[in-house]
Amino acid sequence: MIAQHTCFDCLQRQIQHFSSSLKDQNLDVCLATQKILAPLRIAPPVDSAPPQIAIDVYENLSTMLGVSDPFLRIKQESMCKAKYALKAILGIFPPPLPNILDFLESDLSSLPVSDLPSSDSHKEKLLAWAIKVAVIGNVIDYGSQSTFSFEEADFDPLGLEFAFFDINGFINKIQNARIMLYLADNAGENYFDEVLLATLKILYPTLAIYYAVRGKPIINDLTMADMSGDARSIERFCTLLDSGVRSPGFVYRDANAQTQKIFDTSSVILAKGMGNFECLESYKDERLFLLFKIKCDVVANFLGIPRNKMVFKHNI
Repeated sequence: MIAQHTCFDCLQRQIQHFSSSLKDQNLDVCLATQKILAPLRIAPPVDSAPPQIAIDVYENLSTMLGVSDPFLRIKQESMCKAKYALKAILGIFPPPLPNILDFLESDLSSLPVSDLPSSDSHKEKLLAWAIKVAVIGNVIDYGSQSTFSFEEADFDPLGLEFAFFDINGFINKIQNARIMLYLADNAGENYFDEVLLATLKILYPTLAIYYAVRGKPIINDLTMADMSGDARSIERFCTLLDSGVRSPGFVYRDANAQTQKIFDTSSVILAKGMGNFECLESYKDERLFLLFKIKCDVVANFLGIPRNKMVFKHNI
């Protein structure tokens, strides 16, 4: 998906909103961003996805502020608030299988064999539930068209509307898969992703899962540094992977050699979030599934689907 003129306006608004919280560099940051975006508006790059044009803008922000991770405080707050949001969601949207929540608090050995889903329909219901929990986490986004706050965000699991829900294609691929690459998105979403990862390990215990985060800080995207403390509980179900990618969307040529190898050899690739969609939409591959909430007009118009719809799409 190629960046549109509207994408530059969106980037400008992101920086303006962030810089409004600064005490003394607000104007300087905004003017510098305008200077970076001006030539791109005149001659937009013909082969760059929206997340790729964000790299220079946010690297400039980091340089001007003299900090490597300008959104660190926001990410830390997001991680904390996301845990409470998830707990509330699971209270009104419980899993269709007893004891799953106990399992999430312990390890793989805590779930009795007798509690495992026994039929294909039960397995599908459990997986569908976990996918819905995971995509609710994609509401968290400080790099989208609209200003985000936890207080005003819609985390309602009962009102989810999917434009695509390609679960049958996903099951067909995952049931015989050896390796899965899960491309992560924003800080705080990891707790929601953990529910899906745990469910996948229940259903497919021999599946090796790699959870890939960004290679350096950009906006509120997850990095290895963010995956500390209780966030590392996700490692019960997957292997954490520093992708090396600098943009808020997965770009294969920007990934490090290890991630490229895992990408090439994975049986299934699940890309979470709109930035990953924007970068991978043109990459048609029977292994690739896209899971995100539509949060901007450019993506909505591109897909012909209204904003705020959820998407779980087999990218073939």
